Amino acid sequence: MTQEIRTTTGRPVGARGRKTRAQLLACLEELLDEAGYHATNVVSVARRARTSPATFYQYFPDVDAAVLELAGTAVQEGSDGLVYAEITGWWGGVRRAAEDTVDAFFGFWQRHQVVLRVVDLRSAEGDSRFADVRARVLSGLRGHLEYAITSHPSVSGAPGDPIAEAEALTALFAAAAGHRDSVAAGSDVRRMLAHLLTTAVTRGPVLWVPTA
Repeated sequence: MTQEIRTTTGRPVGARGRKTRAQLLACLEELLDEAGYHATNVVSVARRARTSPATFYQYFPDVDAAVLELAGTAVQEGSDGLVYAEITGWWGGVRRAAEDTVDAFFGFWQRHQVVLRVVDLRSAEGDSRFADVRARVLSGLRGHLEYAITSHPSVSGAPGDPIAEAEALTALFAAAAGHRDSVAAGSDVRRMLAHLLTTAVTRGPVLWVPTA
């Protein structure tokens, strides 16, 4: 069943309107990639789509709302954790499973990097809508790391908080993937992330620092 889409005034969007809306989103993504968020506005998107700003406003109240719409696919893919579902080996080939996790996450980030760069930017600028999207995007990775760390037998009785360590590793993964050089050619960064994850899984929480 096709999900119902409505205009900003509440009217149902028909087949022709859906096509126009999709074209606006595609042009928005192109411009975000070419010019960046702060150089992209309603006029430039409408011009690229060969329509008018008034038409843009029929479907989206502003550029941010359209970007959030674009982010929907990344949210769904990242939050459900299915991108990591095939990764096994935490009870045996831990290093390979850690490398597969890093590769899966970086692959996911590359597929959605145009939008995720904006999500990171707007989150850092304090927009709670984008911060929520970012948290949901990373929730699948965080859950996957938490499972890997807490399920391995060597963790039993280890000090610290494996859940907090999963949070810390998730932040490291996101920071590394968000850096263009890391995504394009950061083999050393990937190896280090895999090493940190392997160590966390096989020897317990290594990022834990005892308090006085």
